[in-house]
Amino acid sequence: MKKILLLGGFGFIGSNLLDYIDSFLLNLYEVIVFDKFKHHPEGIKFNCIRKIYSGNFSDSLDIENIFKENHIDIIIHALNTTVPTTSGNICFDIESNLIPSIKLFDIMVKYKVNKIIYISSGGAIYGNNNLSNKHNEDDVVYPVSSYGIVKLSVEKYLYQYSYLYDFQSTIFRLSNPYGRYHYNNKQGIINVALRSAFYEIPFSVWGDGKAEKDYIYINDFCDILFKFVNKKEKYIVLNVGSGQIISINRLLHDIKNLIPSFTWNYVERIKTDVERFELDTTKLLSMIEPYKYTPFTKGLENTFNWLKETK
Repeated sequence: MKKILLLGGFGFIGSNLLDYIDSFLLNLYEVIVFDKFKHHPEGIKFNCIRKIYSGNFSDSLDIENIFKENHIDIIIHALNTTVPTTSGNICFDIESNLIPSIKLFDIMVKYKVNKIIYISSGGAIYGNNNLSNKHNEDDVVYPVSSYGIVKLSVEKYLYQYSYLYDFQSTIFRLSNPYGRYHYNNKQGIINVALRSAFYEIPFSVWGDGKAEKDYIYINDFCDILFKFVNKKEKYIVLNVGSGQIISINRLLHDIKNLIPSFTWNYVERIKTDVERFELDTTKLLSMIEPYKYTPFTKGLENTFNWLKETK
């Protein structure tokens, strides 16, 4: 069985990846989780986990200890200490995300681990440039948040390490994922709005609600990611989204159809929020076609049902 080191294993994306392995790939992969928590904060147990290491991503000794004690085949880097709206402290963003990622790559070289999947950002990377067109992976990018700049920097350093040390690097520029195991109140508008509706708390919308973005059901992303785990790409950047853009106002009304008491108000838009992004997923689909995405209304209903079950 191959061993995966999952950085950020108890976060939203990490938890869903663990659940996906439990559901479909339990006989293929064992997972070593690295997270700041010693166990899942919601007490969830995953059968695919073989070891859990808790520590500080900025402490390279914490990370290197994992490599000393385990044979690792694949790294999935789904760890970030900030989100776009909390990345105003630029030095902290660099010190807690960019520098530790580079130190991770050095450790990979030392222990001869060359396969990595990095979860980047489909919205923050492209910024507000060329809003009227779909963004493809070859676009010139202008991130407007430190979060996006750091994500882009990690991508570029991965290119360097792939060139110098033959890393097999797959970079997913992920759109806005939503679904179960989401507990963050600072990022992920669909989950945050659903919780607000469920607990009858008025929801604040940045801007006029006309912003259009791509949203992908997290189960679809997990399914797509594992189609690439064993691909031997030296360096590839892929937009990953549903291919459908939805306005914030539309998704709010869809939530109201599920929870009629839901209310919201409009507040001033913050500058680091990207107004519109539509991802060109032609490159991705050329490698996985045909692919049937979960319809937005179905994904939203599934997320709502999970919230009801775990309230």
